[in-house]
Amino acid sequence: MSDSSFPEIRVYAFKCGILRTETQNVLKDTRIGSALDVPVMFFLISHGEDWVAFDTGNNVAVASDPAGHWSTDFVKIWSPVMKDSEEFQAQIKKLGISPKDLRAVIISHGHLDHAGSLGNFFGTSIPIYFQKREYDEILTSLASGEWTGYIPGDYKYIHELNIKPIEGVFDVFGDQTVVAFPTPGHTPGHQSLVVKLGQRTLLLCGDASYTLENMSKAIPADRAWDFSQHVQMLHFFKVMSYLGVEIVPSHDPVYWRDKPLAPEMFSF
Repeated sequence: MSDSSFPEIRVYAFKCGILRTETQNVLKDTRIGSALDVPVMFFLISHGEDWVAFDTGNNVAVASDPAGHWSTDFVKIWSPVMKDSEEFQAQIKKLGISPKDLRAVIISHGHLDHAGSLGNFFGTSIPIYFQKREYDEILTSLASGEWTGYIPGDYKYIHELNIKPIEGVFDVFGDQTVVAFPTPGHTPGHQSLVVKLGQRTLLLCGDASYTLENMSKAIPADRAWDFSQHVQMLHFFKVMSYLGVEIVPSHDPVYWRDKPLAPEMFSF
C-alpha cells in the first residue's frame, strides 16, 4: 500500500497532571533520593473521520482525593497533582470529541494512571482493547482484594463495558497504520502502539519505557512484573529508534517539556 492511499493520520497528546516521585522509582537504582515530576500522558489518534484513544490517564477522583482513590501507600510513592479539567473526558472536548464518538480505545495496561478513566465509557458500546493476558491479570487482582496498581474504583463498571481481549498483534484499521502489539515486562499483558504518519512512524510506549533514558541505558523501572522481559523491550525500542522510529515515552519530563499538547497536533 502506498502512502498516498492512507487516510490522513493525526496524533494529539494530552497531559493528565503529573506524578511527584523520586528518580529511582522511574530509573531503578539511579540518582537515589532526587525528586522527579513525571507527566501522565494519553493520546487521541484520528484516522480519517475515525478517532482512537491510547490510554485514558487518571480517574477524575485523583484530583480531589488521591489517597482515598489510590490508597495512602501509592500516594507516598507516586503523588499526583491534577485538576478536574485534566481528566480524559474533559480534555478531549478540546477537539470536539466525547467518549461516545470514539471508534475504539486501546489500553497499554491496566494501571491507575493509564486506565483510570475507563468509567467514561459506561453506557456506551465503544470497544476497549486489552491484551488478554493483561485483562486476566486485572480480573485476578480485583478478585483477590489486594490493593495493587489495578485500582478497584477504576474498574467499577468493568463488566458493563465493551471489553475486547486480544492476543498478539492487533491492526486497528486493517491497513497497518495503527497497530497494537505486546510489550510485556512492566505488566504481563502490556502493549504499545505503532502509528504510521506518512513516511514517519511513532511508537507510543505506555510504560514499557517510562523515559528515553530507560531505553537508551537499558535501565528498568523500579518495579516490574518481569525485569528480564522489561529490559528486552527496552533493547527492542532502542533498535527501533536506530531505524528512525520516534519513540514516545509516557512519563518523560524532558521529552514532554517542549512538545505540543492538544488542541495542537503532536509533532516531533
